[in-house]
Amino acid sequence: MIGADGRAQRGVFILLRRLRLPLVLLIVVYAVAIVGFTLVPGQAPDGSPWRMGFFHATYFVSFLGTTIGLGEIPYPFSDAQRLWALLCIYSTVLSWLYAIGAVFSTLQDPMFRRILHENRMASGVRRITEPFYLICGYDDSGTLVARELAEGGVRLAVVDNDLTRVDAVEVDNLRLPVPSLHADASDPRALALAGLTSPFCAGVVALTGDDGVNVNVALAARLMNPSAEIICAARWHHKQPEMAAVGADHIINPFDTFAERLILAVQAPSLHIIYEALTTQSANAMAAPRVLPLGRWIVCGHGPFGRTVRRHLERIGIEVTVIEEHGGDDVPEGTIAESPTRGDSWRAAGIETADGVVICGVKDTENLTACLTARKLNAEVFIAVRQNERRNTPMFKTAPLDISVLSGYIVAAEVLRIIRAPQLSYFMRLARQQKEDWAHDLLSAMREHIGEETVESWSLTIDPDEAGAVVAALRAGRTVTVGDLMRAPDNRGLRLRAVPLLLQRTQEKVLLPADEEVLAEGDRLLLCGRAIAASRLRWTARDDTVLAYVLDGVDSPRRVPWPPLPGRSLRV
Repeated sequence: MIGADGRAQRGVFILLRRLRLPLVLLIVVYAVAIVGFTLVPGQAPDGSPWRMGFFHATYFVSFLGTTIGLGEIPYPFSDAQRLWALLCIYSTVLSWLYAIGAVFSTLQDPMFRRILHENRMASGVRRITEPFYLICGYDDSGTLVARELAEGGVRLAVVDNDLTRVDAVEVDNLRLPVPSLHADASDPRALALAGLTSPFCAGVVALTGDDGVNVNVALAARLMNPSAEIICAARWHHKQPEMAAVGADHIINPFDTFAERLILAVQAPSLHIIYEALTTQSANAMAAPRVLPLGRWIVCGHGPFGRTVRRHLERIGIEVTVIEEHGGDDVPEGTIAESPTRGDSWRAAGIETADGVVICGVKDTENLTACLTARKLNAEVFIAVRQNERRNTPMFKTAPLDISVLSGYIVAAEVLRIIRAPQLSYFMRLARQQKEDWAHDLLSAMREHIGEETVESWSLTIDPDEAGAVVAALRAGRTVTVGDLMRAPDNRGLRLRAVPLLLQRTQEKVLLPADEEVLAEGDRLLLCGRAIAASRLRWTARDDTVLAYVLDGVDSPRRVPWPPLPGRSLRV
């Protein structure tokens, strides 16, 4: 691939080269026709001989070649002139047909269409003058990430080697224009064309579905744009160290993520509900915690997903029986080497006395069949089923299962968590160290303040480099607390529908900061709440008048219009 100017020049060169013969033919035919009309004798109305001048000949051939037919000018033609006109009609029309056919042939040429496609991509990236993320791979996870980020006002660019997926970027009708490129994401030239080297490229998300390609994307991003944040999806554990070595900032393994959530649901049901509410699209905190048993579980399938789930369950002392039709060297002792779609296989695994089942196959139809078979033999057992393709969602919604596991959905949720609220990882790390009673109290607070609304999470940074009301107040010697920011900007007697989760400082992390916690420059506050609460909090933090009202109760800003909904990460 070459530069944008070079691609444009190359496109013009190819077009002119393909049209060289048609253009030459048109010029020759028109020149001969015009010269012929100046030479063929005619007769004036008074009977005197005359010959058409160059101007009249050019004028007549011009409308003759397009078959407009305005008549014989300036005098009626002689038979010789009409014979010449007849020859010119056929020659010019045939020349035009040949030229038009050459144009259409050139427009259908794969190389020419490729250059036009690359030019559109380069032009679309140049028009982005704000931070954007480059998404490599537009499968289920890439589609979900793009839709959610576009809805939040985040600019994007997409690269995928599947033309159908690239076309889907336009069909999906995203809120913002998203330039998309049909190319191999492992090619550094394709990444550069897609905007990797742009000063506005804030991050790269590698979701190609191929761990090797994701490693190449991470390496190219680290070398070509060292300041960009790199997020990689990984399905194989042996590829994760390689991704970390080339500079990936975040590595998401959907199998590990699900297994960790499953263990969280077993050990801390309330914290599991909180985590789901904070990381899952369109989720709320009203779901009732389900206590999963610690007894005996059955893992059906022993691929990368099944192995990961088995290791995590065994780590907390749960007995696991494996069903793997094809066996293998790495299956544990006691594995049932039979088809999971047969009732005998489940009986041999002890389904009647099992407390939980995780079906991890790579084919959705077989997974659903195994689910139906297990449910017939044990109507009360907890069943989680792996879903491989999003198009099968209608079947999974009606199947007798408790949880469906779509890898693309898990990856998308983790990517959105990292981009929207990077502090959430620190919060969950600290929260896992707390007891179930602590998580239950936090869940109750979220339900009280947020209710059935979708839970959104966002970060607020008291940035000393930004001109914000909070920074100005702190520098003026005022004291601003977490509770001050929780006041409603139009009625300081009411509290925002939000819950502070984490206050992060250089040397300190405060879990669930109290309202009396005093803020300082450089503090980062993680909150969750209703979407409108983020907008109102931004209003308070950035507007001097509103903050003065919140702090002192003067100059009520009731008539001040609300700002638009902000992004998930706010700097004030």
